[in-house]
Amino acid sequence: MITMSARPHLYSFNGLANHSIKLKAWLLAWLFIAMSGASQADQSQSNHLRFGVLPLQSPTKLAGMFLPLTDYLARVLGRPIQFVTSTNFSRYMDRVTSRDYDLIYLNPLLYSRSREHGYRVIAKVASEPFTGILVVHRDGPIKELSADTLPNGLRIGLPDPDAYAATVMTRQYLEDLGIYIDEQMQVEYFGSQDSALLALHSGLVDITGTWRPSLRSMPEQIQKDLRIIAETPPQPQMPIAVRDDLPEDEIERLRQALIDLPKTQEGQAIIEGLGFKKGFTFATDAEYLEVSK
Repeated sequence: MITMSARPHLYSFNGLANHSIKLKAWLLAWLFIAMSGASQADQSQSNHLRFGVLPLQSPTKLAGMFLPLTDYLARVLGRPIQFVTSTNFSRYMDRVTSRDYDLIYLNPLLYSRSREHGYRVIAKVASEPFTGILVVHRDGPIKELSADTLPNGLRIGLPDPDAYAATVMTRQYLEDLGIYIDEQMQVEYFGSQDSALLALHSGLVDITGTWRPSLRSMPEQIQKDLRIIAETPPQPQMPIAVRDDLPEDEIERLRQALIDLPKTQEGQAIIEGLGFKKGFTFATDAEYLEVSK
């Protein structure tokens, strides 16, 4: 597990661009500590909250995205918050099942499972529809997705079996077209959204399931070489949830802090670093009740 702490007033925040060097140095130091196991002392401090982030990207990339948000929330609450991720979706959900995290950021399908273990949604990503996309090489041989014309034996790259947009939703989309990937394609799982996209770009697979924020996060040249060939119908957006034993006043302060991000320059920089368009908005549990495989 990768663990990092955000403590109130640890550094001054004047926009991501102004502290990128300091953040990188801090991030590398914390990665070393986390990998060596030296962060266990922090985990024992009951005053800490633990923010578990689904391993959609590599630990380094996730930390760069979420540490500014974690620090901001720590300052809002006046107590330390640890950024925590895991090596894969299964291990992450083991931690959710054990209620090891106080806050969680995860996909709608896994949130529907986390509800059984005492988590409740407080906010969701705003504005952009939550969809899966299927991506191919811009100049590659796949021009359309059709059960009649798509050849058997194509290689499809996916991040993880439990990646909701990239795997579950794109599988269903293809099945609705009469394309059954376990029967007609060679399926490869690469562990993260970035790895699946890089596998496509390097020619290891012919088509990849992912979602728009991951494609946007790729270097510009990679984006130019790829194109979206299909997009699934939308589902409820990625939620942030809290464990049900957190004090109500802290839950409300966290919710309001997330929703208020676009109102300040600091918050806008955090949103940009996360790769979102408009930050977070209010969410209700009822929105996720119908989410299932």
